[in-house]
Amino acid sequence: MSRYLYRVFEMMRPHKDSMIVNTKGQDLEYIKALSLIISIDLSSNNLSGEFPKEITNLFGLMILNLSKNHIHGSIPETISRLPQLSSLDLSSNNLHGEIPSRMSSLTILSYLNRSNNNFSGKIPFTEQMTTFSEFALTGNPGLCGAPLITKCRDDDSSEGKTIVDDERNDDQFIDQWFYLSIGLGFAAGILVPFYS
Repeated sequence: MSRYLYRVFEMMRPHKDSMIVNTKGQDLEYIKALSLIISIDLSSNNLSGEFPKEITNLFGLMILNLSKNHIHGSIPETISRLPQLSSLDLSSNNLHGEIPSRMSSLTILSYLNRSNNNFSGKIPFTEQMTTFSEFALTGNPGLCGAPLITKCRDDDSSEGKTIVDDERNDDQFIDQWFYLSIGLGFAAGILVPFYS
């Protein structure tokens, strides 16, 4: 299966808008049709090999699902060349390395799952990436930073502690006034009938 995936993507070059697909023993060449490919779902196919960087030449690609395979390597920085990408599922593979910061430029991306891989480093939590929860990143113990609870070593922990302490102090102040007002109201409710 890996050979087939490689064969499909080896013919995709930026200078050549064609692809050869071997189906049932026949080589079929697709010319000037690559821009028409908008969806690729190769999930749960037991595929192995490196992440196919050539896939980022499919500028019209809107949906890419490579989940539940044995793909390794890293996500290429050129993933940002897919401006129409609205759904990306790379979960349950053997991908590693840092998550490319340029993924934040994928402004149409509305579904993203990178869980259960071996990603590491600080999560690029800016622009479009701020719209995704930590569930899209679970199962990557080497990741740190927002939206995960795990802090990165280079994060300024004193800044985060100050914000948390200030919020805690504000909460305690509100709690104290709340309970004081309940106590005064209760006392007034009991004492008013005796003095009226």
